[in-house]
Amino acid sequence: AVVSTQSTGAGVNDEFIARLEEPWKYSTGVPGKAIRDQMMDGLNHWLGVEKPVLDQIKKLIGILHEASLLIDDIQDNSTMRRGQPAAYLIYGKSEVINIANLKYFEAGRLALELPDFSSCDVDKCEPSRIFNDWMIKLHQGQGLDIYWRDHFVCPTIDQYIDMVLRKTGGLMMLAFDLMYIFRAPHRQNKRFDKKSGDEFMATFSRMFQIRDDFCNLWDAKYAANKSYCEDLTEGKFSWVIVQGVLKEQAAGRSQIMSILKQRTSDDNVKRHCCKLLESLGVQKETQELLMEMEVELHRQIEEFGGNELFQTIVDRLSMKRVEILTS
Repeated sequence: AVVSTQSTGAGVNDEFIARLEEPWKYSTGVPGKAIRDQMMDGLNHWLGVEKPVLDQIKKLIGILHEASLLIDDIQDNSTMRRGQPAAYLIYGKSEVINIANLKYFEAGRLALELPDFSSCDVDKCEPSRIFNDWMIKLHQGQGLDIYWRDHFVCPTIDQYIDMVLRKTGGLMMLAFDLMYIFRAPHRQNKRFDKKSGDEFMATFSRMFQIRDDFCNLWDAKYAANKSYCEDLTEGKFSWVIVQGVLKEQAAGRSQIMSILKQRTSDDNVKRHCCKLLESLGVQKETQELLMEMEVELHRQIEEFGGNELFQTIVDRLSMKRVEILTS
């Protein structure tokens, strides 16, 4: 008998399609800090987006964030995520890449389902276009980070900040841009317009990433949830590493760059690198920079008329809350 190649109907693979979600459920089963949801609640104090639209934007951003973490762990060879083994170590790289890509498209569908505007006072008001533009920038930022790491190229300060605004700032700016076009007319704050909002979010993104880079090497809680000085094992050109490499280059030395090339897992070598960075003043200068950025964010918040929710977020990210490891 000839075997029929006609489908027997919809639903024949439902059981297996459901199983594709296992790496996603594993990864999202341990909740993160929800900083992006809190950030959007803070922004909404100024923008007044209606709850159904805000909830959909939150869902979209949440999916993108979780999917990007799945991919990041593979690209960075990370072994831990939120205190448990990275998803790809349990389910394999292929399954995890596939579900992460699937989730990107689910997020894109949510953007398509947001209403369009026939008229708007800012450029690019279509939610789907905003989504695509920032997805491109996000992948450019991630690509720069990977390229510098894999080709042992230390970026300049300007190049590093541009990467941060694409990669880390991408999701935050996507959230802001989507929320801004859905803002409530009666809640318009002339002091918090598109230009000032962009500048505020850029400052917040820079602080968020530089703080994360600092914590990767010197925060006790970070080491417990991920691993000790993971950026050194990855060979990543983080803010503190870039500062250290540039300082050594100016002095005709290359010890930090040499350590970075080893992709070391040796804690003694990592502690030695941290001591080098401390001796170069990188730890102290970065702490001071982050404290200055914290003050600047609080100043901007007051200038926009105050925002208790966002003040709380900035306070949570304060250097005063970081339990600094001794090298």
